[in-house]
Amino acid sequence: MPTPTKKSFTDYVSLRKELIEEGLDRFLTGKDPDLLYKSMRYSVLAGGKRLRALLALASFESIKEINSQSPGAVRSQDSRESQNFGGMKEGDSCLDEILPVACAIEMVHAMSLVHDDLPCLDNDDLRRGRPTNHRVFGDAIALLAGDALLMQAVETIIVHSPSSIERALLLDVVRGLTRATGAEGMVGGQVFDLIYTGQLNLPETVDENVLAMAERDAVSLDSLSSAENYEKAITPETVKVIHSRKTGALIKYSLWAGARIARASEEQLDGIDRFGELLGLAFQIADDLLDVTGDIKTLGKTPGKDERSDKATWIKVFGVDGARKKLESLHEEGRQILINSNLDSQEFPVLSQLLEFAIVRTS
Repeated sequence: MPTPTKKSFTDYVSLRKELIEEGLDRFLTGKDPDLLYKSMRYSVLAGGKRLRALLALASFESIKEINSQSPGAVRSQDSRESQNFGGMKEGDSCLDEILPVACAIEMVHAMSLVHDDLPCLDNDDLRRGRPTNHRVFGDAIALLAGDALLMQAVETIIVHSPSSIERALLLDVVRGLTRATGAEGMVGGQVFDLIYTGQLNLPETVDENVLAMAERDAVSLDSLSSAENYEKAITPETVKVIHSRKTGALIKYSLWAGARIARASEEQLDGIDRFGELLGLAFQIADDLLDVTGDIKTLGKTPGKDERSDKATWIKVFGVDGARKKLESLHEEGRQILINSNLDSQEFPVLSQLLEFAIVRTS
């Protein structure tokens, strides 16, 4: 079968991003407190690649397309039309099941960016080509907007997912999002990042009253007296642990959620998991390279921050050339996973296109 052209993939991304933007605008509504919603919408509707939402949609559509071709499956007209990358029109009911999940993922991602930019973490002034949330609304509102976005994401899946999704499946998807976001995922990865780079900024001294309260609750604060106690050597394994959670967990979840909503088989979910883990790693390496080689105009954020902050990055461990070689290796490995797991329909190879989209990029 002929491989879709670059133009047809560009059309696919354009159409899906239109759906995502419309969904985010529709799901992220509220009037009170007005300042809070303005802050939430400021960051969520600021554009961006929408890669995570696209991955959820593409995984969903790919599994639907592949399974519709299995022996005995009856293919609907909608399924046949989906072979063409640009075939599904805006508002197509085929995507009603996955769109709330995709938008929820973008809300969680926006939350992570708002919090990441705060002075207590990365302290950045620019995001997606414009001032960061806290530079516009202040630290307190930015922090609360991030909190609200996290809750809005969960509510979006529960309230806006259609009744065609079984309650047990929906619960599984929500639980997966909380794990990908919380201590086992993105937030935990952020903590590891702080620990391994010695940026915890813990107080040098602890107030006696606070210490007394802690001892009363059987909590020892001795090891928390200095951030220096947490400095550790940065190794390849260290970097992998940090970024498999901080960046990779939500990317992996995005693919898994799309496949899960599409009722993928256990074998398909296993392949999606392996592909998602690899894609998350590859995306982070590409991000680390861009931080060194990119500029503020194309990135839409401040370049060189990782190096100045002494972050645990692939560049720090392997250098620019080593990181590029690793990225090339992951690119080929990702394609092989898709082939061996039969996850990319020949008529609809959108996952392999998104793999390239995530790796070969300038922003």
